[in-house]
Amino acid sequence: MLDFLRLAIPIIPTHVRSFDNHHQFNGDIRDYGVPAATRHVSKTDDGQTITGELYHPYEALPSDYTDMAVKFYTNTMNTVPYVEIKASPLKLLQGHNVYGFESIELGAFHMLGMLLEAFPQLAPILDVEKTEVLCLDTTYLFRLPHQNMVQPVLDYMANLASGHRKARQVKYDNYITWGNDGASVRPKAYGKFEEVKSQLNKVQKKAEKGCMRSKSLVIAMHDVLPFANAVLRLEGRITKTYLTKNGYPSNLYELIKLQNEQPELLLRLWHVAFDPILDTMKGKYMNFSSDGEILDLLKSKLVTYTKTGKPSYTKANNAMKFYALVRQIGLQATKNLYNERTFYDAVKSLLDVGISKSHIQNLAKNPNGKVIPFVRMFELKMCDQMPSDYQLPVSQYHSPKQGLYLVA
Repeated sequence: MLDFLRLAIPIIPTHVRSFDNHHQFNGDIRDYGVPAATRHVSKTDDGQTITGELYHPYEALPSDYTDMAVKFYTNTMNTVPYVEIKASPLKLLQGHNVYGFESIELGAFHMLGMLLEAFPQLAPILDVEKTEVLCLDTTYLFRLPHQNMVQPVLDYMANLASGHRKARQVKYDNYITWGNDGASVRPKAYGKFEEVKSQLNKVQKKAEKGCMRSKSLVIAMHDVLPFANAVLRLEGRITKTYLTKNGYPSNLYELIKLQNEQPELLLRLWHVAFDPILDTMKGKYMNFSSDGEILDLLKSKLVTYTKTGKPSYTKANNAMKFYALVRQIGLQATKNLYNERTFYDAVKSLLDVGISKSHIQNLAKNPNGKVIPFVRMFELKMCDQMPSDYQLPVSQYHSPKQGLYLVA
C-alpha cells in the first residue's frame, strides 16, 4: 500500500530570482494567500515596527479525517523555491492506513487538489507538471497466528542486521527501524493493532464531546480494528535519492506512468528495502536441540581430508568454538576479538553449513540455541493486503479519465 507521500511542487521560473545555486521567490507570499511569519521583529528609533524576512511555517490543511502538512520554501539552495506537501493518502481518503490502495496517481492528485483548492491564488505560479516525489512509503502486511506473537517477532527482528542496516528500537517497543534517518532507503517494522486501539480510544472521547471529524474517524477505524489484529507491518521509505540513482523517475507524472505500466512497482521497491534484512533469515537450520547436534552438523559439512585420506575436523572444531563464543558474549563482542578477515571467514563457515544469519545474530539472546518456533513460519508470506470487500476510495480531485481536476 501507499502509506505516505511527500511532494515538492516548484515555482515557475518567472517568479524566481537566482544567483549561482541560490534561488529566491521574487514575490510577497502574502499576495498569494499564504500565511506569513518572521523570526525577527524590532522597532526603529521613531517607534516604527520592522520585521525580518517573511517565511511560511508548516501548516495543516484539514480533510474529512486528518490533515496534510504544507510549507512554501521561498529561499532555497540547489533547487528552485517550491511548495512541499506531505501526508498519508490513505488517511486523507479513508481515515486510516491499516490497509488501502497502491495508486500513486490517486493519492498524489488528491493531495495536489487539496493544496490548489486551499490556495487558489498560488495555483497559477506552481509548475505542477514538474512536481517531484521526495519520498514515499511502501508497506506490506504479514499476519501472525496471534496478536501476542507480534512483540516477540519484533524483538527477534531487532537483532537482525545487513551491511549498514542495523536495527534500532525507537519510540516504543512496538517499533523497529533499520539504518539512520538520512539513508536513501529506510525500512521499519511495527505492529498496528495496539496503535489503532489507542487512537480509537482517543477519537472516541472527542466524538463523545461532539467533534464531527472524530465521529467520522470512529466509524472508519472501528471497522478496521479486527483486521489489524496479529498483523506485522513492514514499511519501506524510498527517497528521491534512491529513485534517481537507480533509474526510476522522481518526477511525479513519470512515476505515475511507470506504475501504470508496471503495477507491481511499489512491491518491487518494498523488496529493495527488505530483502537484505529478510535474507538473514534464510537457512536450513534455525533450531538445535543440543551442542552435539550442532557439532555433528559442522563435522558433516566442514570435514576435510589429509593426503592420506584421513578425515580432519579442525575447521569444524574452530567453527564450533566460534559459535560457542558468539552464544556466550554476542556477535559484536566476538567480532572485537578477531581480525576482520578471520571473523568473516568464521561467520561464512556457519552460513555455508545452512545456519541462518538471523540465528547467529540472535544467538546471545537465545543461549540454548533454541529459536522461537514461529521464526520458521516467519520466512514471511504476505497475507491478504486488504479485506475481500474493500472499495477503492473516491477523490473529488481525481478522475481516472481526466487525472487531476478541480470543480469550480
